[in-house]
Amino acid sequence: MPALTRRRDPDAPQETWHIYYGDVRVGTISERIGNPTGTPRWQWACGFYPGSHPAEHARGIVDTFDQARAGDRVALVSRQIH
Repeated sequence: MPALTRRRDPDAPQETWHIYYGDVRVGTISERIGNPTGTPRWQWACGFYPGSHPAEHARGIVDTFDQARAGDRVALVSRQIH
């Protein structure tokens, strides 16, 4: 079974990680920019794309990178992609 890995995007203006299942990109974790103080700092999204139906995607905003990683993992596992 392919491994779930994260690779940092060196070209993004803010800290951004792409999530891969084997060689297929299945999600992103990134730092939110331009938000007022006191709003969650991180966002995550996962789902197979392009070509996926929007209902097959999951996303969220959270305060820490670790919470974003957890949300990403939960969404992938719930779709039995772990």
